[in-house]
Amino acid sequence: MNTDIIRIPARQGTPKQRRQRRQDRPRIRILHADDQLLARMGVAALVATAGDMEIVGQASDGRQAVELAESLKPDVVIMDLMMPEMLGSEATRLIHESHPEIKVLILTAYDTSVELSKAVADGASGVVFKNTVDMSLVGTIRSVAAGQKAIPERLLSQVEEDNAFFKLTDRQIGILASVAEGQSNSDIAKQFGLSEITIKKHLSSVFRCLGVANRSEAVALALQKRVFGSWRACG
Repeated sequence: MNTDIIRIPARQGTPKQRRQRRQDRPRIRILHADDQLLARMGVAALVATAGDMEIVGQASDGRQAVELAESLKPDVVIMDLMMPEMLGSEATRLIHESHPEIKVLILTAYDTSVELSKAVADGASGVVFKNTVDMSLVGTIRSVAAGQKAIPERLLSQVEEDNAFFKLTDRQIGILASVAEGQSNSDIAKQFGLSEITIKKHLSSVFRCLGVANRSEAVALALQKRVFGSWRACG
């Protein structure tokens, strides 16, 4: 009979002592950017349950998020993607370029959005989906603040797949959005003040860049990646 005893390392101290150690450390300073008041209130309530972090500012659009990040110098920015004035992906890029020490944690409802891929490519340290937000958000905030990455592996693969959309110009995405609305090349040419030949050239470039054969395939792929929503938000 095997009498070996398997010893499991004990966690350091009691739960009360572990909470006290977290409280003794400097608090993680958080800026939360979301255009939905209820979303900001929900995150604030979760953060309030932790003794080692605090909300130091709230922004209701991307431009305000960039401004508050500059003035408040938070440790972590919790960033929504689809916001007015400036999209979360662009705000992430600007914050990361100016203050790489500030960690950006994307909190979004969309897991197939090109904007999500942009944010990850432009320096986001973590991603949490709104439909799974619970106390694990607190742990993710701690991980990101400590310099760890919290990005699902499948999203890293998605960034590579979405690179093709990053190469499209705003005009090309606008033309593709008009195609999705069922407009003819003639109608699109009038809308953009271009010739039909130029519209055809733009569409050929779009097809080649996305690796698709026709208008239907290009529109289907763009709808899957929610490209048009982000384009209209910018327009």
